[in-house]
Amino acid sequence: MECSFCGRDIERGTETIFVTKKGRVFYFCSSKCEKNLLKLGRKPRKIKWTEAYRAEKATRPGMAAKEAKEEERKRKKRRGMAKEATKEAKKEAKKKKETKKKKK
Repeated sequence: MECSFCGRDIERGTETIFVTKKGRVFYFCSSKCEKNLLKLGRKPRKIKWTEAYRAEKATRPGMAAKEAKEEERKRKKRRGMAKEATKEAKKEAKKKKETKKKKK
């Protein structure tokens, strides 16, 4: 499932769902995306950190397709590194808790 605003993949069970009176369904990955679309009325194409902006930027004249793909590859790599870093931090915190329990 993708966020209706930024276009990121949403992990199952973590999304926020908003249904309009007309029945249109919006899925949000964070309150940041929800506020930008609903409360502030911003368009994803004009916000730099959204996938819609990046897609539009890649189709502009002067931006080669190869450059756009390279940017996307770097962005995905950074996201993956951030996820790994948080996993490692959680493991370290867990080890610290276990050592404290053993000392008592």
